[in-house]
Amino acid sequence: MKAENKEILIVDDKLTNIELLNSFLKKEGYKVRNATNGKTALLSVSAKQPDLIILDINMPDMNGFEVCKRLKANPKTEHIPIMFISALNDLESKIEAFRIGGVDYVVKPYSSEEVIARVHTHLELSDYQHHLEEKVAEGLHSIKKLNEELESTQNEMIITVASILDAKENATGKHVMRVAEFSKLLAELYKLDKETTELIYKAAPLHDAGKVAIPDEILHKPGPLTEEERVIMNTHAIKGYEIFKNSTKPILQMAAVITKEHHERWNGSGYPYGLKGYEIHIAGRIVILADVFDALTHKRVYKEAWSYEEALSYILAERGFLFEPKLVDLFSANYEEFIAIDKKFQD
Repeated sequence: MKAENKEILIVDDKLTNIELLNSFLKKEGYKVRNATNGKTALLSVSAKQPDLIILDINMPDMNGFEVCKRLKANPKTEHIPIMFISALNDLESKIEAFRIGGVDYVVKPYSSEEVIARVHTHLELSDYQHHLEEKVAEGLHSIKKLNEELESTQNEMIITVASILDAKENATGKHVMRVAEFSKLLAELYKLDKETTELIYKAAPLHDAGKVAIPDEILHKPGPLTEEERVIMNTHAIKGYEIFKNSTKPILQMAAVITKEHHERWNGSGYPYGLKGYEIHIAGRIVILADVFDALTHKRVYKEAWSYEEALSYILAERGFLFEPKLVDLFSANYEEFIAIDKKFQD
């Protein structure tokens, strides 16, 4: 710490006291400025903040305690170290000085060596605290950046894993991206909170994760499934749930809900549990509509792609049966936005 870089404000109504402090502090290389009363001191600090304040207590109009209280009550000046120098040697005054935020208390008469040592110590401590705060801020920034990178990597991994699972069904990675985007838009239109919307968006690509346990001959069958094959296919909802159910991560907890409930139907005729209406989690109600719209408008091994108009007609027809009425209404009222997403993420 270089003394010439530090500025000290001396506040005392006695000029002899100010001159004495000035003489040896300037000799040490400190920049010094003076105030002879509390009001002038506050104006001086407001104009330019010193690195340390040496403050007398007994002054007319506004005493040193009041000056200290006002400085400590202001977030812009509360960090400035205040060192009291006073002729008062009673315990009550010393306690009050420290209680209101003073860092030191020197009793008059004093030696110049004592004051210089204490000034030096408090300026060093102030420097250390300032640098520590900077380091903490830098550390928090680094942690935030690392968390953002980890979150980005996590999202990429989810999309990658979901794309690999879809490839098993001869679908493309764009399918899971479209379902995620459709789901996010539906959640926003439904006015879900930001956190829930983001979780649905990130977990939706994993909606068919349970199909990893379904035999290829069933997944790739070009024609209709037999009743026995349909029973096996339907187990993918529970198998997906079992993959994620024990996770403590919010995204994977949401994935567990979505995998389990995205084939339930609003009228209770879905699977695996036959849940009805609002018994179905909102994430499941959203993803089923998003998934069906994408499945209808894109080619699969068992069907050709439908036109947007055909898909819309089907979804409207299933309002209150397969889909929640409110979601169908939001979907149809904002249909062009869903088409725009579909065109953006074409295979």
